[in-house]
Amino acid sequence: MKKIYCLSGLGADDRIFANLKIDDAQLVHLPWPEYDEHDELPCYAQKMSALIKDENPILLGVSFGGMLAVEIAKMRSVQKVIIVSSAKTKEEIPHFGKFMKFIVTKQVVPAVFFTWPNKIVMKLFGANTDSEKEMLSGVFRDTDGYLVRWAMKAIQLWQNEAYPQPIVHIHGDADKIITPEYIHPNYWIKGGSHIMIYNRAEEISAIINKELSNANRL
Repeated sequence: MKKIYCLSGLGADDRIFANLKIDDAQLVHLPWPEYDEHDELPCYAQKMSALIKDENPILLGVSFGGMLAVEIAKMRSVQKVIIVSSAKTKEEIPHFGKFMKFIVTKQVVPAVFFTWPNKIVMKLFGANTDSEKEMLSGVFRDTDGYLVRWAMKAIQLWQNEAYPQPIVHIHGDADKIITPEYIHPNYWIKGGSHIMIYNRAEEISAIINKELSNANRL
């Protein structure tokens, strides 16, 4: 049985991957390593990579986890990288203007703010049903707000311009967090939100199974 190393979004845990059904695979969720306030995204990716003991791993990254997966693939040999609701380069990161970049990079917002689920957050992430809202609320309540605040700064300062193959990028055309106008994915999910790996898991699973099956035939 193959292992798929899963890297979740900002501060999230393995709940976001709960609905995936990948053939003959064990999903291994990677925990968040300790971070240093001065870490940049590539440095933190190196810490995450150290948790993966297998050679030529398969990586599955969501949102911030996808960016980490891209950086890991630049520093070691991988069998496959699949990123969902994420970005491969700095050009795919949404541009929120100089003021918002200042707010994020100077870490003005209190860390506790990032652990408060609310209606605006639910709408932005695309949580519509009671079960989706319950899952996302639980993730937010259990999140390390300081880690999220640092990671948002690291994303804004990310300077990556290139990515190695093989990377498969799956993105939703209704994503309000990493907005679609800058994204160049391999697969679009029509109506897919930022949490589509959870609420559109059947479609995402089908794509992942197809990609892994194709890789096995090479």
